[in-house]
Amino acid sequence: MFTPLWSGLGGKLGERWGPLLTSPALGFWTGGVLAWAGGHGGLTGPESGWHALRHAWSLNMGGLSATAQALMAVLAVLVVAASARLGEALTLPVLRLLEGYWPRWTSPVRAVLVRARAKSIDRRAERWRQLARNRTRLAPDEYAEFTALNQARAWVPPVPRDRMPTGLGDALKAAESRPRLRYGMEAAVCWPHLWLSLPEQAQAEVAAARARLDEAARLWMWSLLLVVWTVFTWWVLPVAWLGAIVGYRLARAEAMQYGQLVQASFDLYRKDLYERLGWELPTDPSRAYETGRRLTAYLERGPLLDETTRGHE
Repeated sequence: MFTPLWSGLGGKLGERWGPLLTSPALGFWTGGVLAWAGGHGGLTGPESGWHALRHAWSLNMGGLSATAQALMAVLAVLVVAASARLGEALTLPVLRLLEGYWPRWTSPVRAVLVRARAKSIDRRAERWRQLARNRTRLAPDEYAEFTALNQARAWVPPVPRDRMPTGLGDALKAAESRPRLRYGMEAAVCWPHLWLSLPEQAQAEVAAARARLDEAARLWMWSLLLVVWTVFTWWVLPVAWLGAIVGYRLARAEAMQYGQLVQASFDLYRKDLYERLGWELPTDPSRAYETGRRLTAYLERGPLLDETTRGHE
């Protein structure tokens, strides 16, 4: 009679602890163990750090009962789980850091990076224009270059003042700025309302893309934190550097995917947002921009009081 109960409990535990096995937090602590072993005799050989680790465990824990040792193992798992939860709580600040939203005192550095990126963007734009003028006569390698440059243009904010000091920041900013430029709708203001208007399948797609972006940001964070284990051995530093590079590149790629889905949500479902708010979606494209601006102002500040009402106040 208890079989269904234990089966259900096992399934819940698998759902709960399964993601921990692939969490970057577990990689961080595993890296710490490997670094300790590497710094106390190496990872292989008769005098490797694993012998030192077993000796340290026997010296400090060998006298404990089996129950106490099991509790210590459970405590270690809880430490990993707690650190993974802390990493999840820090995901948004880490992502903002990767985007380029830095403290005010870093403004000079930020300005230098934005200018340096602007020069590179301008060079690529000029090359794209050169190739575009001869698009029908391009050689295969030139056409491949043109295609790559054309794709890169999609992830640069069209308005220079929107540009960020990082490629990831530019990708998300470009996605955020397009609803404003196309429809007069500020993405930061309209997105929460639009999100609630999306069908379940669209919400699932966007949520999955955002989850992958967050996971890549956490990979970058935990890779960077690996540097603390250099107190045991030097080779942790290149591993941390490589992990941070991989994490950032993954985050940038996932940011593009997420940005595409956000843009598509505005393109396909803004009509639903208008209808749910009781607004009429303009059929005239020339009026769509101004109507979108008024909708943004409505969502941000509420209905505006007319001049007579404000005068009585």
